[in-house]
Amino acid sequence: MSSGLPKPPLQKPPGYREANTPVPRPHLRKPVKLPPSFYQTKRRNACCRACCCCICILTVILILAVVSAGGLFYLWFQPHLPEIHLTSINFTKFKVTTAPDGPVLDSECSIGVEIKNPNQKLKMVYDRTQISLTAADGNANLGEQTVPGFTQNKNNVTNLKFKMKAEKVLLDSKSADELKNEFRSKSLLVDAELRTGIGLKGSGWGTGTARVDVLCQGVRLSQDRPGGEMPKCRFKILNLDTDASAMGLVDDSLIVICISLFDDLD
Repeated sequence: MSSGLPKPPLQKPPGYREANTPVPRPHLRKPVKLPPSFYQTKRRNACCRACCCCICILTVILILAVVSAGGLFYLWFQPHLPEIHLTSINFTKFKVTTAPDGPVLDSECSIGVEIKNPNQKLKMVYDRTQISLTAADGNANLGEQTVPGFTQNKNNVTNLKFKMKAEKVLLDSKSADELKNEFRSKSLLVDAELRTGIGLKGSGWGTGTARVDVLCQGVRLSQDRPGGEMPKCRFKILNLDTDASAMGLVDDSLIVICISLFDDLD
């Protein structure tokens, strides 16, 4: 016989869910607020990248513009390199004597230099030009002279005359004997160095000048006539030292040096 007490309700098993009960939504986490310095760094990096891109683009455009301008300049003007000839070396005095301090040299000489501008549309601008003369492997200074700068017309040949004088140049005994013997036999070897600056000039415009050094070593006194042996010469421009004879830039005259004015005009 059952008692009159009601039976307790059955417990729901774990994980049981009523069909009509809505699914609870998970709680969304609030975004973490970053410090202001983080945003400034991102903006700064973006600005740096944009600036680098602009600089690279402008550099490429500038290079293309320079190359295009150089090509148009070459096609229109067809520039030619100038030619520098050392035409003569004449001594009017060459005397080695003995002084209390040792042998000394007194000399006077003149040097002829021919500069040719073969360009039909361009003038050549030269800075002041200095030439120096040495002998005995540089141990005897035979003098130097400087002439003012000048402008050379189109398709023009300019002749320069330099007069140099050396007084009481002290020598060692070996150099003194060599100079006397070589001068008597006309086998004296001298080194001539010419220093100047060269630029181009057109109608209403002009370029800057580039420093040029022309060096001719081992020039004999007997070589100022046709058929003389070619001396080895080289020129230096923009710190580039080149053997002119190796490049085939020496013609039938005594010394011909073709000087490059720009890096892109070979």
